Amino acid sequence: MLKHLNDIEPVATSHGVGQKRVLLSKAETETGLTQVAVTRLRAGEVAEEHVHETMEEEFFFMKGVAEVEIDGKAVVCRAGDFLKVSHGVGHRLRAVEDTEMMTIGATIR
Repeated sequence: MLKHLNDIEPVATSHGVGQKRVLLSKAETETGLTQVAVTRLRAGEVAEEHVHETMEEEFFFMKGVAEVEIDGKAVVCRAGDFLKVSHGVGHRLRAVEDTEMMTIGATIR
């Protein structure tokens, strides 16, 4: 399978803000990955606090700056940063600048 990012139509995220281009969906793999996507948030957009009980989520920040709260503690993520959020942990993301990140979801064992 080969895909080019520009050939993938953006869709809304499940958090009501931003758009994503899904590079790999759960249906396209036999692994525990649930999704690999490139997500874009505009400055000021907020993905409110939520929890994934059955998956962990990883973020690789490609552009911009975002503030991520994990269990109430804020960290600032910039281009080049990688962040892992464990399953069952509340997290919230706010784009300080226009932000682009690769998001990876994987089911827990």
